[in-house]
Parts: sequence; structure tokens; C-alpha cells
Amino acid sequence: MDRNTLSRWLLIAGIVFLGFWLYPKFFGGSQNPKQPIPDETYVNAANFSADPVLEKQDVTPIAAVSETCAIKGNRFDAETSTRGAALTHFYLRDAQYQDAGKGMDMVTSNWDEGGYVGVERWRPLRTLFRGEGDDQLAYDRFVWKLEKLGDTGCKFTYTDADVSIEKTIKAGERPFELNVETTIKNVAAVAKKHTFSIEMFGFRSNAEIKSHFGRTSPFITDVSCGHGNDVVRKNKDDFKEGWATIDGADRWAAVSNYYFATAIVPVKGGTPSCKLLAELYESPTSRNTTDDDASAVYHARLAYAQASLAPGAAATYSQVAYMGPKEREILKSAAGGDKGMGELINLGFFSPVAKGLITVLVFLKEHITGNWGLAIILLTILVRSVLFPLTWKSIKTTVAMRRLKPEMDEISKKFSDDMQARNLATMELYKKRGVNPFGGCLPQLVQMPVWFAMYTTLQTAVEMYHEKFLWFKDLSAPDQLIGPFVLPLLGQVPAIGILPFVLGAFMIVQQRIVPQQGMDPMQQKMMMYLLPGVFTVMMLFLPAALGIYMLTNSILGITQQLLVEQFAPRDGGKKGEIEVKQVSGGKPALNKGKARV
Repeated sequence: MDRNTLSRWLLIAGIVFLGFWLYPKFFGGSQNPKQPIPDETYVNAANFSADPVLEKQDVTPIAAVSETCAIKGNRFDAETSTRGAALTHFYLRDAQYQDAGKGMDMVTSNWDEGGYVGVERWRPLRTLFRGEGDDQLAYDRFVWKLEKLGDTGCKFTYTDADVSIEKTIKAGERPFELNVETTIKNVAAVAKKHTFSIEMFGFRSNAEIKSHFGRTSPFITDVSCGHGNDVVRKNKDDFKEGWATIDGADRWAAVSNYYFATAIVPVKGGTPSCKLLAELYESPTSRNTTDDDASAVYHARLAYAQASLAPGAAATYSQVAYMGPKEREILKSAAGGDKGMGELINLGFFSPVAKGLITVLVFLKEHITGNWGLAIILLTILVRSVLFPLTWKSIKTTVAMRRLKPEMDEISKKFSDDMQARNLATMELYKKRGVNPFGGCLPQLVQMPVWFAMYTTLQTAVEMYHEKFLWFKDLSAPDQLIGPFVLPLLGQVPAIGILPFVLGAFMIVQQRIVPQQGMDPMQQKMMMYLLPGVFTVMMLFLPAALGIYMLTNSILGITQQLLVEQFAPRDGGKKGEIEVKQVSGGKPALNKGKARV
């Protein structure tokens, strides 16, 4: 490939990239997509205050009066409120999940704008009882009465002339779990109908889920339904048509990101449908739903079929709520262990390979190294060892190509002005020497699923969250040894670390010692500096765990290549003789007996 050809390809790549970047700015309606979602309207009891800002009304709302109830569970502390009989906070107690000295709050939808906290409609475990044609309750929302069940649970009740409702939220025995049970009884003199639903919520601004160069934000959120043997996952861009409904959701409805999940699992009351939505929300300061300060509210709802209760009859609905990190060992037994909660972890296309890698990684940490950083290094060595038979095929091709180098140089010299003759003579040389120049490509392609799976494994492993190794403060975050600091012209620069630059240096060394077959000097220089430069910039944003893997892999690659240099030096091989005969038209004939090497 000559300089002009390479320049053309780079120009084409730049135009394509620019087109993808500019297209949404000039075409289509993606700048501010509209969702056909009906406004949420509720009939509130006289003593129930409407949510501020979200519910426009002509009268000043009454003061929001509520009682709270604390629950101490297995590795968490939760708080509920009589305003909605739902969660206001769910703090993780483990030191690993502490942020600024306080446990991470899994209730991200406890929305605060203008100094007000108390939006009832987005509180996890919120229950509704009224649908089309229902007459069991006169109100959608009302103030519940509270009875505290020690420090492990809360009981909420509501009673009027037609209905008696009892809802209990208790800490489960397993980590990060709550047991929720709701009983609705018809106390009217005639049959009444109701439709029960319970919901999980998440709230993320566009700034929080914004991807950086080379890395998807770990807080990018999706909603999912587990039903039968399938899992339906949807992200924020999948709801241009509004709500998505999946029937027969016998496993879960969940809101989750890379590391954490909030899921609701049906246990009793029938098999509900699952309703999913990412509702776009414009803040008062945003111009449209794509601005950084705009947000999305993520809904994952279990909606049960309409039920009719005879006088004195009751219906009970129970669920298990899981709200915590996606720790693989914990998810195996979550909600009783028969709901396949491990599938809340989305490992992508190469999921089977990634599952095997994380299993080995956890084993190495728990039984050999006792440290995640050392486990990553040992896993990288093991993976390269397992894949060495494929690597050996590439090495043999490299050695064979090196031994042909003197003869290839002679061909290039002899046919310096005739590319077609040079190519034909080169292919004839490969054929006579039994060398396949592409023999090293297929083994590399076969290894690609493993490399992609390793990348996904380390990118999504909550086990790395806030884990320290050497100078790394957090293996799930970029290296931040240096800074943040202030430059006179640029102002404050985010904290960076030395790992990206160490990795870049080792990749340059690796490029220098690895033979660049078939490349002209300009291309070799580009490969030597451009690729390491790209990875250096990417590592400014990628988790340190990935950097450790890439650096270890690079060091192993350098070691391997130095060994190859010992028994197959670059100047090896023997010179041969090339004979080319001309035929009519002045074109070379390189058939059998006409090109001797």
C-alpha cells in the first residue's frame, strides 16, 4: 500500500466518522424525540399531597406529611415511608460500596429539584390497585398507616368502606433482599375489581451515562424482563413507541447498570406481565432530552391481571426485591436460586466465554492469589498458555516468512518497476517453499472471541469495584495516581495515572521487535506509534483492571518475540536464483519451469 492509497483510506475513514457524528444534528428527530406516553393522572385522597413540579395544579399542595420506617437487613439498611408505602433509601453497608463515607443508595429515583425530596410516583416497591374498569378503591394514592416490626420490617395498612389493604416489607435472609407481601380484601357488600402492580425505578441524567473515549459509562442503564428461558433487555433508545409489554414474566423485572441491579421477582399471586419504559425527562435548564442535564426515568413493572373479589374475599401478592451489586455468587442463590438471576449480568455476544473467564478469575482470587490484581495477571498468563497452540502456528508462519526474506528482497529488486510481476513471482515463491503468508491470520482471528470476552469480563465485574492494587485506588476506575492538578491555560485537569503511558511505552517496544511483514516504512512507523498512542488515550478512561490485563499481555508478547528472535533471526535464510522469461506482449510468464527460485 503506497502513501497515496493509505491517505485515501484515512480520508474515507474520517469522512465516515464525521458523517456519523453530524447526521443526527442535521437529519431526523433524534435531537428531541417525542414519546407517545400518556400523562400519569391520579385520583388522590383528600389528605394526600401531589408531587411537586411533576404534577401541575392550580392550588397550592398541602404539606407532605409522612412517617418513615427503618429496616436493617443482610448487608443493607433501608428506609420506607407512609407516602407510597415504598422505599425512600436503600444503603449498601459493605465498605467496598461506600461513597464519600456513606453507603451507596440504590434508590436513585428519590428525585430532588428545588430542595424538595419526596416524589412518590418514582419510589421503588410502589404499588397501585386501580386500572380501567376497577372499582375496589376510590383513590389511586392515599396516606398509609404504619406499624414498625422491630428493625427488620414495616407493616402498612389502609382501610375504607370498601377495602382493607395490608402491605408488609421485611428484610430477607439472603443478602440485599426484601420480601414484599400485599393482601387486598373486599369488605364491601358486592363484588369489586382491582388490578395490582408493583414497580422498580431508576433515575439517571445523560451526563451520568455519557460514554468516554473507548469506554461505555458503567452507569449506562437498561431495563429487562426475565421470562421462561429468555431475557428481554432494552436501553433508553428503544422506547420511541412508548411502553414495552412482555407477557408471562415469571422471573423478574429489573433496572440495572454494569455493576448494580434493582429487580422485583414474582412469588405469589399469579404470573404477571412485565412492562418496561425509559421515560425521557427534560429538566428546567435543558433545551431537549439529549442535553447532559436532561434525564431518563427507568421503569420496570410487574402488572398482574385484573381480579374480581367477592364480598369478604381476599387476594395476596408476594414478591422478592433484590437491590444490590451484581456479585455472581450472590446472584446464584438470589430469590431462592431458581430464577436465573445471574442473567442480570449482560456479558454480550461472547457471554459463554466471558462466563468461563470470570469463573476462573474468581477461583484464582479466592483460592490462590487473594488479590484481584494478581488474579488478573495470573489469568492473563493462563489464557495465553491455553491459546499457545494457536499462537505457535502464527510463530511458525513468521519464521517461515523471515527465512524467505532474502529471496523476497531479490524479487522486489528485480521487479521494482513491475508490481504485477513482483506479485506473481512472490506467490510462486510461497508455493515452491510451501509457505502460506496468511497462515498466521486465522489463529489470531480464532483468539478474538477470547480477547473480547476478557475485555467484557473486566469491564463489567463488580468484584473490581473500589478494589485496590499497588497504587491503584479502584480497579473499576481509570488509574488516578497523578492529579487532579491545575494548568494556567487549561484550568483544572482531571486526575490521570501513569498506567496509560507505561502501557503505551511497552506497546511501542512490542511494535519495534515484532516484524511488520509486507509494510512499507511509512506504514511501519504509523503502526509503531499510532496504535500505542490510541491505546494510551483510551486507557485514560478505561478501568485499571483492563490496563493490568493489557500491560501483562504486552509484556508476555514481548517475551515471546524475544525468544523467537533467538532461533529465527531476521537476517536468516538463503538467497536463491530467479529466472523470468518474457512472452508476447512483454508480460512475464511465471508458470512452472519459468520461474526458478
